[in-house]
Amino acid sequence: MYNEAYINNIPLEIRDLKQWTVYKSYLDKDTNKYKKIIISPVNSKFAKSDSAETWGDFYSTQYYCRKNRYHGMVFALTKDIVFIDLDNAVNKETGEIVSAEAKQLLELLPDTYAERSVSGTGIHILCKGNLPEDVKRRNDSKGIEMYDNRRFICMTGDVIDRRFSIKDYSNNIADIAYRFVGKRPLVSEYFAPTAAKTQSDSDLIEAILSSRQSVKFQKLYLGDKSDYLSHSQADAAFVCILAWWTQDSSQIDSIYRSSGLMRQKWDSKRGNITYGQMIINSAMSKIIPRNQQKYINNITM
Repeated sequence: MYNEAYINNIPLEIRDLKQWTVYKSYLDKDTNKYKKIIISPVNSKFAKSDSAETWGDFYSTQYYCRKNRYHGMVFALTKDIVFIDLDNAVNKETGEIVSAEAKQLLELLPDTYAERSVSGTGIHILCKGNLPEDVKRRNDSKGIEMYDNRRFICMTGDVIDRRFSIKDYSNNIADIAYRFVGKRPLVSEYFAPTAAKTQSDSDLIEAILSSRQSVKFQKLYLGDKSDYLSHSQADAAFVCILAWWTQDSSQIDSIYRSSGLMRQKWDSKRGNITYGQMIINSAMSKIIPRNQQKYINNITM
């Protein structure tokens, strides 16, 4: 659980980086679960995990958090640090680590920074290094996620076993990642750009958030599936929005992977392609992209 008293336990090397935002929690009445919204201390709008313009330095962000009574501090992961997120790893009542995978990872990555999550039942581990391109990002069956960029971490400073510093495990983090979350085909094996990318992922997301599709897109981007009967329906709706804005399938894939909808199923095989490619192909075959709308609108029936 976030506690102001723990904040100084966060390693100085990341407190010194201008990569901080804040979050606020709210109860989703449809799911009866708490969700988080990430807020920029710079403009008080939604922060973006791939947009440094929406991040602030640690101390001004901490002041902003206190002043506005937000619920906690958030670190924007960019490069050279690997973040491991373990769900259901701690008994909240006793503090005992109950996950076999969590115990193994703490042994394989000794001394490096580890903290209890906001819920009190998860564990965050941070170490220096980078993940290989072909590693999966999550293993839902084990409740493990691993990232090294474009991810927000709700930090608590509630340190485990006096692990206060971030150690370098560049030499073995790839093997650990393959072992715990697995390996996936390279995106290039399945995704060939079908149109030239005209803007960055960040610019495209910003454009959608400024459009009439903003509310729907934002909820899906944050992983909110409450308007849909299934996760797959939410996937399809999200990808359809993206397909209207860009016909670059690799860009659609990239933005989906940065969203809260991302899950292991995205990379699962469906014959010669993946589930993700199947969803993208389906959306692109149905959606008339925005750059062709003017031609359709000019046709008189």
